[in-house]
Amino acid sequence: MPDISSRELSIEAARQKLGFEKDECLEDGLSKWRKVEIRLYWMAKSATSSAAKASFERDLAELRVLINAVEAELAKKKISQVVPVQRQGPPPAKVSKKRKGGFVIFALIFGMLGGGGYYAYKEGLLELRSRQKDKVNLENLQGDFGVSIEKRRWSEAQNFIKLLKEAGATEVVIQESLAEIEKGRNEEKGQQIAFLISNAQSAQEAGQLPEAEIFCQEVEKLQPGHPIVPSIRESIRKSRLEVRRKLIVGEIEKAMEAEEWEIAKSQLAMLRKADPAFNQISSIEVTLKTAEEEAIKRKEKAAVLVAKVRSLDEGTYSAEVIALLEEAVRLDPSEDNRALYKQMASYGKMVKVPEDHETISAALKVAKKNDRVFVSKGLYHESLIIPHGVQIIGESRVDTIIECPADIGAVITVPADVSDVRVVSLTLRHSGLVNDDERSPVVAVDGGSIEGEDLLVVRASGHGIAVLNGGKATLSLCKIADSGWDGISVTGEESSADLSRVTCEKNLHHGVDFWDGASGSIKSSLLIGNGRNGLFAIDPSAAISVQTTRSEKNREVGFYFSGVNGVSIVDCHVHENFLGGILFDQGSKAVSLKGNKITKNGEAGLVFEMGVEVVSENENEVEENTGKQIWRDAVFPTSSGEDTVSPPPPPPPPLKGEESD
Repeated sequence: MPDISSRELSIEAARQKLGFEKDECLEDGLSKWRKVEIRLYWMAKSATSSAAKASFERDLAELRVLINAVEAELAKKKISQVVPVQRQGPPPAKVSKKRKGGFVIFALIFGMLGGGGYYAYKEGLLELRSRQKDKVNLENLQGDFGVSIEKRRWSEAQNFIKLLKEAGATEVVIQESLAEIEKGRNEEKGQQIAFLISNAQSAQEAGQLPEAEIFCQEVEKLQPGHPIVPSIRESIRKSRLEVRRKLIVGEIEKAMEAEEWEIAKSQLAMLRKADPAFNQISSIEVTLKTAEEEAIKRKEKAAVLVAKVRSLDEGTYSAEVIALLEEAVRLDPSEDNRALYKQMASYGKMVKVPEDHETISAALKVAKKNDRVFVSKGLYHESLIIPHGVQIIGESRVDTIIECPADIGAVITVPADVSDVRVVSLTLRHSGLVNDDERSPVVAVDGGSIEGEDLLVVRASGHGIAVLNGGKATLSLCKIADSGWDGISVTGEESSADLSRVTCEKNLHHGVDFWDGASGSIKSSLLIGNGRNGLFAIDPSAAISVQTTRSEKNREVGFYFSGVNGVSIVDCHVHENFLGGILFDQGSKAVSLKGNKITKNGEAGLVFEMGVEVVSENENEVEENTGKQIWRDAVFPTSSGEDTVSPPPPPPPPLKGEESD
């Protein structure tokens, strides 16, 4: 809009800008715009950025131009009631364009409260002092004084009192007028304080704590010792304390995960000092102490195993010795234990990559049953088909990486009739992304069987690990994350997967999915932050067992069972899942739950659809869930179709470059 603050504005233009109808009384509509003017003034005063403040001030300035043009017209009319003004020439031309005043006013009010609007004049109002005293009578002065009070123009009102005195008003009238000014100022001050209090409370609730404190300071300037300010400041203090508390607890958890016990203890001491009344301090202290004691016990047990391994070491390969040493490394993955494992794993029939063969594929071609392919640290671009009875052992899960393009196929395939395959301490991942209806997993157990330990499976275009066509998978100490579909998908009546200490995190669909007759077990695992359910099991052909597993912050349900015939859930924690904790539907039978905690889930904690058969339900804690805690005999709408993802296609042949060494 062009700037109108520096030029003369006709009353017809002002009427049009403010949305007055041609015959509408100016005084009736002007009070609405005065309220908008006050609101804009305080929005400009309380703006938290210079850009917003400048915008509000420009809006306020232009609005005043329009309002004062109308006020000037009203002043002329009042003066003309005493001294008629002789017009020279014809009256102003009529505006023929029709306008809808009510709509314009609504649009302008809405616009200015969001930061737009029209602008106003400088503070010059009516040039009262220039009026000729002999042309203004006492009645008109009192009326004008009332208008200035309504507009909250206190300087103008004071000027009218001077004119009233000069016009001969009584002392009673003068004192009453002064009282009206004082009353109006107090009302305006109260409105300002209420506005600032509201802003302070809103800022505190939104977590904008510095802004909330600024609003409190503004209130104290207007009314020192306001009774509400201390309560708002107390809320600000509690909010700041909560933020600090969460940060410290996060550092404690991080230190415990890294087994940095002294750091964890120092953070706990800091938490106790920052918030002595925090009711979880004792629980954290117990958890920290227990975790440290368990770590010490594991290290002591590992030391016993290492001593035994050294006594049996004869410089030749021994399956017994390697098994003992693997257990020692699992209990205490220290650098010394890993170095000893690397040394002793190289005994006997060991094929090394890249020392003996440049690629893993070349090493697999010469490997026989019970042979081990030891892969040194590095990045290997390969797609592998594992032969029967061969193990692939990486030097380090973090630094030994096998990767292949997503459009080539799986990184590792275990075909039918292949068993006794073991893959340890590797990172397996796709490069690129295939966004088709059929996508390959990173690991395809296509009818064969595999044992995976200490694996990191990430960035799968499809499922992270797919077990299909009667395949079997035993996984421990593995993490599957950031898959395009499920973390682990098990499909087919003969297919199964047994998981221990497995983490499925941030996969686009389910963390773990048993369907189309597949079954398995999950123990001491973590299913967190997946795009759908933590665990989804539909129509398994055998019983499902879930123990000591945590499922949290998944976008749908922690555990979802549909049509199961036998499921046992023991000592699990299902926490903060978006749509619910544990759900059973479609005639699930032989359901057993014991010692589970189901907390702070959305919609409902524990849900049984009508017809679900529960054989035992003991010692479960179901609390603090949104909506119902336990919902029995629930009725769900019938699904219009199967809501699952197709299994991955059969694995492709290996890369062309792998056919020759």
